[in-house]
Amino acid sequence: MSQELSKEEMDERIIEMTPDKVDQNKVQDVKKRLEKAKKDVQGKEYALPLTESQMERFETYISEEAEWRGKESLGIIEILKRVKAAKKEGRKDGVYYFNNLQIEASHYFLNKWSGKGVKDAEEFVGLIKGFEDSLSLIHQDNQNIKDLEKELAAAEQGLEME
Repeated sequence: MSQELSKEEMDERIIEMTPDKVDQNKVQDVKKRLEKAKKDVQGKEYALPLTESQMERFETYISEEAEWRGKESLGIIEILKRVKAAKKEGRKDGVYYFNNLQIEASHYFLNKWSGKGVKDAEEFVGLIKGFEDSLSLIHQDNQNIKDLEKELAAAEQGLEME
């Protein structure tokens, strides 16, 4: 026989399970760190270690060869805008700079690349390596944000994370 609980009874049980002492200072501290991390990542540009010839090849691939479907066309258009702007700005300290969405979208389209023979394979490997190096930095930043979100959820429940 199942017994249904009213909303008030459910709320009371949740309150009973909630720790009495939530450190509001800790909650606010974690919230501030999380907001700062999100803000930092939002405007962050990542170094893309490509040579000028690799950037030329990437531009050719995106503008003439990359396959897309439907709304993916918007990604192609935006990537090409960034490539042209990056080429105009030139390399800075031996790298180009792209934001996280531009790198992730570029990586997505590069993974659709198909070619023939060693020359195409070498071009692909040279390009994808630069994007994957940058992508690993993006993943680190995203993981930091996820960790802070977990820490905040634990702090709001009065739990300590290990």
